[in-house]
Amino acid sequence: MPRRIWLLCLWLALWSSACTVVPAVWLGSTPTPTIEYAIYVVQPGDTLSAIALRYGMTIEQLIALNSDTYPSLARDPSSLRAGWRLRVTAATSGTASASVTPHFDVAAVPQEIIEQVNTARAQRGLLLLRADVTLTRIARDRSEDMIARNYFSHYDPATGQEPLLRYLQAAKFAYRYAGENIAEIKNDAGWVPPWLTVAARYSTYELANEFVKGWLNSAEHRANIFNTHYRRTGVALAISPDGRRIVATQVFAD
Repeated sequence: MPRRIWLLCLWLALWSSACTVVPAVWLGSTPTPTIEYAIYVVQPGDTLSAIALRYGMTIEQLIALNSDTYPSLARDPSSLRAGWRLRVTAATSGTASASVTPHFDVAAVPQEIIEQVNTARAQRGLLLLRADVTLTRIARDRSEDMIARNYFSHYDPATGQEPLLRYLQAAKFAYRYAGENIAEIKNDAGWVPPWLTVAARYSTYELANEFVKGWLNSAEHRANIFNTHYRRTGVALAISPDGRRIVATQVFAD
């Protein structure tokens, strides 16, 4: 069954941002479920990422719900202030679990990706990357958002902004250098039986190796993997409900 792998990379410095590849974006309409909203009063010490995590939302969803009332959130997620009344929802995007049971261990693939990336770095005499909780959460939000809104890009299709920058700001994550590699594997055919979807065809090692091999075969993605500034990383996957599309995100920082 035909399948396709797409890769994109992003490199950021504190004082500038740039994408080294012109992004390819797939846009599609996503049914909007009926959702009941609640109000959360921001407490001292809260961050946008922590609130989003608490209510099973992505940062982009939380910003979209509240940008009319608090427009500064769209420009700078770290502008969050105690006492603000945010609209929140506990409804999930539906991407957390796929109707097609994956053949691989969803939790183990990110660790396998980090191990393979570190093996490649060690072969060049570079320091190994260590997994970071905040970067892992950002990677998960990025992957789930691309599945939920059916796009594939370093740029938000609605705003044109870079979600990675917004997520780092929202988490109040201190960094000088940061970057992002994304990749997707998907079935191209109009209809695919469940046992032939990409989610059902890869083992844990095979899927991790497919992503890492693709990144290493691309000069732009290699530049992120072998960047000497980077010390921390986070990796996460998201799977479409029908198992026909898998998105991987790896975030890097110094």
